[in-house]
Amino acid sequence: MGTVLRIDMDGAVVVLSWPDGDTERRQVVRAAVGGVADAAVYHRRAQFHVHGNGQSERLAMNLSAWVLASVWRGMEIPYGFFGPVVVTGPQMDSLGEAMAVEVRAVCAAVADVREEWVTRQPAGEGPARAELLAAARYGVAALA
Repeated sequence: MGTVLRIDMDGAVVVLSWPDGDTERRQVVRAAVGGVADAAVYHRRAQFHVHGNGQSERLAMNLSAWVLASVWRGMEIPYGFFGPVVVTGPQMDSLGEAMAVEVRAVCAAVADVREEWVTRQPAGEGPARAELLAAARYGVAALA
């Protein structure tokens, strides 16, 4: 058993139980994302598992997962993630502790910015994206 995280659309991070067998792991991922999952790599020590049809099924955009993938890639990802996202280690292994801390830091940074937006609207979509990415990068840099 190791650490595997689910990032919910509201930015909450949930620790999932991670079984030993591959079949059981696929079942956990499928249940966590709410359907068939596609795997994507944005960091060499982590793997995203996203709903394969989330946008078509009109699931909410997962802003925290988008920010995390963008920070890990060092650029704005030009598409969104819809629905819950499961973050595992490579090849569906458990996530290393340093990576789990990074996931939590980015999600906390996004939550802080979104909380500020309740009373102070961003100047537009571009500045909003820039603000989220800057806050997340700062949160990750603070871990070093």
